[in-house]
Amino acid sequence: MSARSAARVSPEGRRLAALLALLLLLLTGALSLGADSSLPRADFSFCNQDEPASLDPALATGFTESRVVGALFEGLTRLDPKSLEVLPGVARSWEVSDDGLSWSFHIRPEARWSNGEGLVAEDLRWSFLRLLAPGATWPSGSLLHSVVGARAYSLPGSPSLGDAHSVGIAAPRPDLLRITLQRPNAALPKILAAPALAPVHRASVERWGSAWAQAGRMVCNGPFTLELRRLKDRIRLARNPLYWGADAVTLERVDALTANGKTTQLNLYLTGAVDWMIKPPAGLFDELEGRSDLIVGPQYGSTFLRFNVRRPHLSDARVRRALSLALDRASLAHHVLRMGHRATAAYVPSDQLGASPPPAPVPDPERARELLAQAGYPGGAGLPTLELLFPRDESARDLCEAVAETWRRELGVNARLAVQTRKVYYDSSAQGLYDVAWSSWIGDWLDPANFLDVFHSRGASNRTGWAEPAYDELLSAAEQANQPAARAALLAQAERLLLRACPIAPIAQRVNVNLVSPRVTGFHDNLLDLHPLRDLAVTGPPP
Repeated sequence: MSARSAARVSPEGRRLAALLALLLLLLTGALSLGADSSLPRADFSFCNQDEPASLDPALATGFTESRVVGALFEGLTRLDPKSLEVLPGVARSWEVSDDGLSWSFHIRPEARWSNGEGLVAEDLRWSFLRLLAPGATWPSGSLLHSVVGARAYSLPGSPSLGDAHSVGIAAPRPDLLRITLQRPNAALPKILAAPALAPVHRASVERWGSAWAQAGRMVCNGPFTLELRRLKDRIRLARNPLYWGADAVTLERVDALTANGKTTQLNLYLTGAVDWMIKPPAGLFDELEGRSDLIVGPQYGSTFLRFNVRRPHLSDARVRRALSLALDRASLAHHVLRMGHRATAAYVPSDQLGASPPPAPVPDPERARELLAQAGYPGGAGLPTLELLFPRDESARDLCEAVAETWRRELGVNARLAVQTRKVYYDSSAQGLYDVAWSSWIGDWLDPANFLDVFHSRGASNRTGWAEPAYDELLSAAEQANQPAARAALLAQAERLLLRACPIAPIAQRVNVNLVSPRVTGFHDNLLDLHPLRDLAVTGPPP
């Protein structure tokens, strides 16, 4: 059986099953969510794909967390969802010194925490230092590593959190935050829009510890507050009247629903229980294509496999290259991922303006078998069964099934699928408890460095165990480059080194696929798939 036909069988069968299940659900009206008549429908409801691992901004590692965290908290800046240009947030304005190193952010006098306390520059300073705490493993601390002293301060054995004078973050006045960089970085205001860099309420964190981000305890500063959270059901947000821009927020209440399975989520959307659904089942895309409420566009993101190079059998780059070379990326993108995913062997999306990537390389199973034999595993003999880890998601499951079948058929390599809830999956991959893991990365802003920094040897999101001093040096040189062309060349060289070492196997560039009710306004497709709840509105009652 060819790789192409093998990729078709399972998805087509699953497509029929999903369609039958969908029709049954629609006929019976059997909804697993939203049945609690004691809780009236929110003004705006959406399927948030999964249960957020945490509502602490420092742990906002994926869309599931960021969609909610971005509504509860606001950083110094925010991004316009239509243009992706930077807009004022907690900072009403800012300026940079002539040498590009010293940034001054002026805090709004009307900025408030949801308990009525004023929000001041020291709140932001403390929150940034929390991310950089020595030895801490906050995934987003690396976003601040361009700040003077930040990277060195964050290393284990550095001074305690209370002695951070070496870090270039200062709050000389309540209304002024000053950030000093090692070298100029014009993208700093866009970086600071990341939800993970929003301030947190120090007194709450110190009083409640890791339990501070719960309803009844959370003090936030964004356009919404946390009204309730029911695990495996919903998060309800309420409009925050103390938010500085409250007059521009029209939604009074928002429900972020947790629904098991994309077919269930699609049913909730089609029956009017929710107003927005992200990524319907790939097997039903053909039936949905052409609908006026289906919004599809390119995404500045990548889907790839991570290899845990700390495993002895995966420490040999020849094994990793063999596993990568065996993959038919065009078939995986077209027949498994579907919905316009674009096959590629590149990690960084080819063009931040959405241009098509270069053609995916033709699979080379013969060369893959040669490499496997050279590494001591002829025909896959002697290679332990690989555990292929992925989160509970139909698209990730379909891809991993097709990958495992390809490896078995082409290389004689066996892979055992391991599905986990998203939170457990994040924890397992962060702790290196896997052989191969489904992975994705979506840019926080439009910059290749945001992708490549992930695999810095000290990057909290690296998770592969791969470390290469030459790679780190290229990233450092790119950071210091004064000319855009020189910087781009260094980053391209770093990507080539990464792909040769093969701690990852890129598969496809991602796409945005959203079903949005016609009654919703303010929803704009963009390369970051960014849709702040602050900017959405509804017209008329729900269907």
